[in-house]
Amino acid sequence: MRLSLLSLALAPIALAQSSSSASGSASAASPSASGASGNSSAYLQQVLGALTQANLTGLVSVASSIANDTAGQALLAQLANVTSNTTLLVETLAYHILNNTYTVNGTKVLPNHTIARTLLKGDGYSLPGNFSAPVVLARNSSNATSFEIVQYDANITTTGPAMAANLLVYVVDQVLSLPPSIATLATSLFPTLAGVIQQAGLLDPLASAQGITIFAPSDAVLSGAQSALGSLNSTQLTDLLANHVINGSVAYSTNIGTGNYTSAAGEPFMFTTNSTGTFVSSANSTAQIIQSDIIIQNGVVHVIDGVLLNTASNSTAAAAAYSSGIAAAQTSTEATAPVTATSSPAASGSASGSSSSKAAAGQVAPLSWSNGIVGTVLAVAGVVFGSGYVLM
Repeated sequence: MRLSLLSLALAPIALAQSSSSASGSASAASPSASGASGNSSAYLQQVLGALTQANLTGLVSVASSIANDTAGQALLAQLANVTSNTTLLVETLAYHILNNTYTVNGTKVLPNHTIARTLLKGDGYSLPGNFSAPVVLARNSSNATSFEIVQYDANITTTGPAMAANLLVYVVDQVLSLPPSIATLATSLFPTLAGVIQQAGLLDPLASAQGITIFAPSDAVLSGAQSALGSLNSTQLTDLLANHVINGSVAYSTNIGTGNYTSAAGEPFMFTTNSTGTFVSSANSTAQIIQSDIIIQNGVVHVIDGVLLNTASNSTAAAAAYSSGIAAAQTSTEATAPVTATSSPAASGSASGSSSSKAAAGQVAPLSWSNGIVGTVLAVAGVVFGSGYVLM
């Protein structure tokens, strides 16, 4: 694989990959060339067919070249064992590639987060402005020598980076989980809330929304509020739930305090931060954010320790806020400066976007799934795999 293929990238990028390759890469290279070729030939043809059908003709020669040597044949054999779903394979690879340079010292220290855009977008991953899905990075302390990738079900440790041309290569101890749908997340983490949302007929609208922020009461909190919720009629319950949602804007923890947000019911949100944490208020109800930045396919979820008991609504204000959020996302600009100890990306645009600085706002511009960009994904994978790193 030629390093010149990396020139297709728009900016230096960081690649996270599974450390299960530490033992797997050696065994992967051990089969004979003919054995590896036999195992990977059918899979290669499947991949090439999928790329051709998707009109990604620029990738056909790239994917073909992977199988030109023993290491590439072994790679294809391993990938065939991981999944026969080529769409899932491409999405998983894309979610392991960040579209900027991130160093350990450039990431925030917990409880703060760095929101880092990946190359995963489209096909169900719907964000305002057609932006790509992010991962959440954080360090445990200011003197930490590595950062973690914070996911809803686990914190994934990284080691590295190793330098490879214009890449920073970080090894992770497991494959990253793709962002779940709101339905999957609610069923997994908030079964009581999922039931209430389903009862109100809001689950499908939330799942199909193009960019949402949800302040989700924990199941323990919601169970304790059943008596109050039980006294509401269906309209009041719907309005109360809508007052936990920002529709049309994705407000990560990095910019919650920098924008003016209105709920899907048309009520204003207020945010305060002090030494004990960050709080969200709606009317006379206030709750603390106890877990932030759970990434979902079409937005973000923040877990709160109380129910926002506000049943007021203003449909005109809700519609205006939605239109404003979508419009702002279309004009947001990408932060391009490397995220290091002495440099943070400067961005402009809507506060509905993302940034690595808690005080900064703006969104990272989208990377189109063009032949060139997807070619970069596979080219990067090919180069790194050829150097002995294998994504499992």
